Amino acid sequence: MAIDIGALDKLRELIGGEEADLVELVESFLEEGASIMQDMRSGPASDLTAIRRAAHSLKSNARDMGAAELSQICARVEARCASGGPTDLAEIDNAQRAFDAAVTELRIIFNLGE
Repeated sequence: MAIDIGALDKLRELIGGEEADLVELVESFLEEGASIMQDMRSGPASDLTAIRRAAHSLKSNARDMGAAELSQICARVEARCASGGPTDLAEIDNAQRAFDAAVTELRIIFNLGE
């Protein structure tokens, strides 16, 4: 499972228990997450600051959505960029796969279309 349902339950509780509000957050994650992933993938591999910023943002959002694997991968990408290490393109590919799995699962959980 790409999504921890318990994390979604905690997020629902944090925002007041309204399912519609949670769905709105999920839809925002799906839209913004796709854009952030695109930023991580399409920018020059030498722009460590931009990649670090994108990884940091996606890490936090993924954690909130219960996408622990995606969050952990983004944390590794962020740390590598912060240390000045070369961009690990394989790790960014892993992030894309984890993001895609999280998106698929969130769409199923919340009955959201493409």
